[in-house]
Amino acid sequence: RSPTCRPCSTRSSPGSRPAGPSARASATAPHVNSVGLAFVPIPRFKTLVGTHPVRVQDYQLYCTAKNITFPDQKNPTDLTHPVVNVSWQEAIDYCLWLTSKERDEGIMPKDQFYRMLSDLEWSAAIGLPNEGEDTPGERSKQKQGYPWGPGYPPRKDFGNYHQTLKKDDFEFTSPVDAFLPNDLGIYDLSGNVWEWVMDNYNATRTYHTLRGGAWDFCGTGLMSSARNANDPNGRGTSIGFRIAWSA
Repeated sequence: RSPTCRPCSTRSSPGSRPAGPSARASATAPHVNSVGLAFVPIPRFKTLVGTHPVRVQDYQLYCTAKNITFPDQKNPTDLTHPVVNVSWQEAIDYCLWLTSKERDEGIMPKDQFYRMLSDLEWSAAIGLPNEGEDTPGERSKQKQGYPWGPGYPPRKDFGNYHQTLKKDDFEFTSPVDAFLPNDLGIYDLSGNVWEWVMDNYNATRTYHTLRGGAWDFCGTGLMSSARNANDPNGRGTSIGFRIAWSA
């Protein structure tokens, strides 16, 4: 079930907005945490969402602190590209480490924490309305349209997609801020890497959900409402993750 390019032919309740500087975060003035990750508000939820996927430089800090091996990125990359080859469970472990770090430093209150986005929070971040279906699998591709508008293919330089589309200059991943953010100030929600979210994909609880498409993807998998699924221990060169600040 690893994400690959297709030929071009648990509901979460809102958390409380964290106190302190992050409560005043906005698209033009995001809250920036101790490792340089920025967070902004999204519609319908009080959670603050990371403005871009976790980068190589962010994950390297974690690997150094925990004395664990940095994952092989396989393809050419640099510090500002999204980290890849990280499983859902490893993304959880990163969130636990960052939460503990900032609590120990007195930066984060005990009732707040980092985690990945819920599936519905991710939808709010990309601009989708309420989706009524029970699971991400049932919601997948039910709402029409793409992040760039109603038609396909994407506009040139809107995001990092499969090279057959000839819409960007990147062969593999790209810097997380290589393309313009959306109206909420959030980058890279379309293309570059699939992003783990918290939810199981469907009621079988076998797979976890990924959102956003990737550098090796094209077609209807780039729809704003499209979901993908993978084993929570699965990894891939087009799989990364984004985090949120919650309570």
